[in-house]
Amino acid sequence: MLQENAVVVNLLVDNMVKKGYYIHQCSFTVAEGSDSIEHINRLITSNIKQINHLQSIESLICNANGRITDSLEILRIDNQILLLGNLEASKETRKLIVSGIHWNEDVRIMNGDGILTKVSFIGTKKDLVDIIPVGKMIIEDNKWAIWGEYYVKILDIEDISKIDIILKSSEIEKILEDIPSGYEKLEEKDWREFRVFNGILSFEEYKHNLLPSELGLDMLVDLKKGCYPGQEIHARMESRGKLKKKISRFKSNKDIELGKYRSKNGERINVTTSLGKTGFFLINDFEDEILIIDDIELRHEELNSIKIC
Repeated sequence: MLQENAVVVNLLVDNMVKKGYYIHQCSFTVAEGSDSIEHINRLITSNIKQINHLQSIESLICNANGRITDSLEILRIDNQILLLGNLEASKETRKLIVSGIHWNEDVRIMNGDGILTKVSFIGTKKDLVDIIPVGKMIIEDNKWAIWGEYYVKILDIEDISKIDIILKSSEIEKILEDIPSGYEKLEEKDWREFRVFNGILSFEEYKHNLLPSELGLDMLVDLKKGCYPGQEIHARMESRGKLKKKISRFKSNKDIELGKYRSKNGERINVTTSLGKTGFFLINDFEDEILIIDDIELRHEELNSIKIC
C-alpha cells in the first residue's frame, strides 16, 4: 500500500505510530445468484471466476475508452459477492452493473449503502491486539476472517498495521465503545496523510479520467481474462509500452494546492492529492529531478508500492 517521516507528522511521533480509527465513506453493493460471479467478471479488469469464500480481489471498472471510473475490492461471502467501491462513483457503477444483466441470467443486485460500514484501525501490531485477538485468528493474504458478527482483514505496512472491519452501520457505536482508550478518530486530513505516506490512491486520483497504467495499477488488469469495458484500449497501450503520464509522490519547499500546472521547462503537472508540501501528482516528463513552478520547487519520488482505497 516508503517511509518519509515528514509526510505524516500527525500519524508518527518519534517514529511511533499514533493509534486511531477511520470510518470510510465507501459504497457497498451486493450481488447474488448463480450467474453473479460471471456477470461481475465481465465488467471489471481482474478475473474473479475462481474467487473463494472470504477471499478478496482488487479490481477496476473502466469506460469504453479504458479510463478508470471506479476501484473495487470484491469479497466473496458464501454465495454472495460484496463490492466495496467509491461513494462518489456508486450511482454510475451500480447502474452499469444492473444494466449489464442478461435477461436469462440469475443475478440480483442490492444496495448496501447505509447498511454496512467499513472501519480501519491503525497502529502497531501490539496496539491492534487490543482491538481483536489477532493471535487467535488465522488470516491469510487477500482473505478476510469472521470475528463474531464482523468481517476482518489485517494488512502490515512497514511498522504500521491496519485492521479493516466490515460491520453493520448500527454496530459502529458498540465497537467503538469496546475499544480501549487512546484510539482517536482520524479525520479526512489524517487519512489523506496516511494514504500519501503509504502510497494508497483514492477517488481523488481516479476522477481525472486516467488509464490504469498511468496510476501504476497494471497489476489489476488481466488482459487474458476476456472482454471487459476498455480491454482493447489497455491491450493497445501495453503493446506500445510508453506512458504519457505517471503518478508520483512529491515533496516541495512551499505549499502547493490541487490543480494543473506547467513547470518552468514546460512539463505538465496535475496535483491530485495535496497535504501542502507533499502529496500525489501526475507528470508527463520525469527527466528533470527538480520541477520549478514559479517559486515552488518540486521533487518527485516513484511509488514502489501502490494500493487502492
